[in-house]
Amino acid sequence: MTVHDLRDVLREHGDGPSPANPARHEEIAARIRRIRLRRRALGGGVAAVAAAVALGVSLLPGSLSGPTEPLPATAAEATLVPKQLADFLLPQFTASDGTKYRRIATASIKRTGPTKVSVTIPVSGKPLDVAAVCAGPNKGGVRVSTSADGPASAIFTRCSKRMELRPLRVPGSTSGTKLTVTFDAIDWDCTSRNGKCVQPKTVPGAWSLAVYEWTPPARPVEPPPFKDLPDHVGKAQLAERKTGVWPQEASATFKVRGKAGFAAVCTGDLAGRLLFSFEVDGRKQSGSRSCSWEGSAFPLAVSDFANPTDRTTTVKVTWMLLGSGTNRPVRWSFGVYRK
Repeated sequence: MTVHDLRDVLREHGDGPSPANPARHEEIAARIRRIRLRRRALGGGVAAVAAAVALGVSLLPGSLSGPTEPLPATAAEATLVPKQLADFLLPQFTASDGTKYRRIATASIKRTGPTKVSVTIPVSGKPLDVAAVCAGPNKGGVRVSTSADGPASAIFTRCSKRMELRPLRVPGSTSGTKLTVTFDAIDWDCTSRNGKCVQPKTVPGAWSLAVYEWTPPARPVEPPPFKDLPDHVGKAQLAERKTGVWPQEASATFKVRGKAGFAAVCTGDLAGRLLFSFEVDGRKQSGSRSCSWEGSAFPLAVSDFANPTDRTTTVKVTWMLLGSGTNRPVRWSFGVYRK
């Protein structure tokens, strides 16, 4: 591997924002191991690859601290041997903002066998997250609940080989007790029968699942800066833009007239969990939207406002976070575009 090749690999991964993926460092290490095997086959040296591994620990965003375990060498191998996907669910890791995660339970759903499993976990009062990684067709998902008949506490909408984290909502005051968490694999593709959505009997995909408790940083961690919203998106022109940091700044108000759209971008380890809702002339609108993460490609798409176009309206945007966010602020930017 030449120095030029090494720079290309580091540049490819070093310029982007840190993803919400604690296994990122291990994925890059596996990528470099594959490069090393190809170089060996061609008779190339491996010294530069070893240097890349060493540099990757300090230069790549979202690196881990804590124990690591062997990973599949290729995505194909991970598909053939889904057990190894559990290696992505580390016993412990530290997020880029200093939050410490500790695994307290694991579960799995295989391609054959029961599609619903439960684990009993201790509840210490610390925030809880659910993690999932999956091998198989991406149309399958998992619904997570904390009671047999209760609503879903977390949902994974697709089978993905990349580890994803979701907040686990704990009902009531359960500190110092135990809690049963149920994972229910479902297939989002259903067939219509007599006007009802009927799920298939079999669910593709092999899931490795875990519950983590996490300890937030001792003090708030400043979210990273972002590439701000563009002045134009297609023919839409930016009319007004406001920025802030949640939770200190949890709302913003805009004057909107005529046909308009909006776009939002956020940064911080919990950026993907920040939602926003609208009030138009004091009337709360139904539903909420997730903030486009900074990892999204620019220019962003502009969504239409559902506002009267024959007069000026006052639109209030309110931000809320899914799950706990102690000392883990999120930076946001919201723009109104004239269309």
